[in-house]
Amino acid sequence: MAGTGMSYIQETALRKVAEALDLSWMEKPPVWLLGGSCGLMLHNVSLSRPPADIDLYADLEDAAPLHEALSCYSADNGPEEDYSGNCYSRRSRYIVGEMKVELVCGFRIGNPPFGYTVDVHSLLRHAPVSGIGGSSLIRLMPLAHELLYNMLRGRTERCRNIAGRMLSSLQQHASLLEQLAEQNRLDPACRAELNRLLGQPPETEFRKETAR
Repeated sequence: MAGTGMSYIQETALRKVAEALDLSWMEKPPVWLLGGSCGLMLHNVSLSRPPADIDLYADLEDAAPLHEALSCYSADNGPEEDYSGNCYSRRSRYIVGEMKVELVCGFRIGNPPFGYTVDVHSLLRHAPVSGIGGSSLIRLMPLAHELLYNMLRGRTERCRNIAGRMLSSLQQHASLLEQLAEQNRLDPACRAELNRLLGQPPETEFRKETAR
């Protein structure tokens, strides 16, 4: 697709993924969102290098039907639990064309009540749609999620680039960012860091500051 910055190999793999996961015929289709560097590229976030893989995110309840839909591309023994890096998820890996694809379900970082749990169903209504999937829709992880996720993973450069993209329309993202902060009980230090990245006063609630 012209203007995405993606290579033919990346676009082709994304279209195949979208086609395989088009389960709209089901009574309750599983929900998934495109995140990682491919998602950021479609958000027009500056990246230091091209995407090396495709990262898909879903809730645990949708892991089985999504894996089944992608099983013809499977590169491992199916979903397995991963507890690395103070994170938890159920992951499965695939090869689509020349691209590695990873399905990450039930992701959380840290331990309740502090940390961040990814709730894909609740993020869906905030997820912009990309036309790169052709007749099949590809929905992107919202930038508010990406900023929080990458901050908690310690990815400083990526955070700066995401924040820079958000600043062009901060009010559009502020409500979701505040919602995620409240739902996940982010401690004051995390909130202060998010505000620093967005050029806001340390103790400001994102929604109130940007509504002025």
